[in-house]
This record gives sequence, structure tokens and C-alpha cells, in this order.
Amino acid sequence: MEISWRDAENLWLIGVSLLASSNNKNKSHLVLLNKKTGKVASSNSWLLALAAHARCIGETGGVADLLPLGQAQKLLVSNELSIKMARGTKNGRLTDNISDQAVALLPQLAVLFEEQHPIYRTITRKSFCVWVTKRLADGTSFASRNALDRGCEDLIENTTGDKPRSARWWQDQIKKMQS
Repeated sequence: MEISWRDAENLWLIGVSLLASSNNKNKSHLVLLNKKTGKVASSNSWLLALAAHARCIGETGGVADLLPLGQAQKLLVSNELSIKMARGTKNGRLTDNISDQAVALLPQLAVLFEEQHPIYRTITRKSFCVWVTKRLADGTSFASRNALDRGCEDLIENTTGDKPRSARWWQDQIKKMQS
């Protein structure tokens, strides 16, 4: 069976869209799903998904012959081909916006902490994060007023739950800054 130019072009477009996943945030892509669990197969990759798609539509010659069709055939015994939407970008998620606000505010909080911290005590991340948690919880503190003036209300009032942001949450934000 020979492959037509139109079929080759469709396979190529699918492969290009799978390769360019960073530019393909709002589009769908092919994945192999385990038939029993319905979860993405551990052996899933864009190349195997493309080969499985070529096998499903019956394209086994020409350009499609360059794909690992034998391996795809074996995978199709216990897996099925499905189309999934790519995950969304981080720009719209509230938790990521709050994290960005925290990272922007942390240097100012570090300066305030250093000014108020006793000289004879060792400065640790944990002590800094505990201090930040206490200062932001206190509505009369300079740190809390500064955060409100900068539009960081979500750091003070936890909109994602009923508890205020913990020292552990602040430690995670510092860790994100370092990586």
C-alpha cells in the first residue's frame, strides 16, 4: 500500500505539532492510553503515538515506514490511541500569580527581617519564613501594609483555602527562587 502525498502531509503535520509542544499549548495531541486503567501509558512518546496513528489509519509504506510501526503494533494490543488537549499555560492560574507576587515581595521582606533580627541570633530560612508569616498575619505591621500597597492581598488573605499561608509555603517560594 502506497502513501499519498496528502496522507504524508497529514502525518508530517501531526509530527510537527507533537514536536513543537512548547508552541502548541492550546491544541490537541495524540497519546497512548492503557486500556485497563485509562491513564497515559508508561511507554507513551510522541513518536510511538504517531506510529500508532499511522498503523490505525493503515498507512504502513512510504514516509510512514520510517516510524517504529512494529513497536506501535505491539503497544496497541494493551493500549489505545486517544487525543488529549495540551495543558494550559501558567499565566492564568491564581496560585502561580500568587507565587509570582511572593517572589517579587521576598527581597523587600528580607531587608526588613535583617533590620529587625537580633545580631546575636543566626539567620536561617526557617526563622525568616516564620517571621514573614507572623508579620503578614499582623495587619498593623509595616510588612503587611507594604504588601497591601503593592497589590499582594492574596499573600495575606489566603484565597485558595481557609488557613493563612504557612512558613512551609514561604520556604517553598524561596526554594523556587533558587532553582
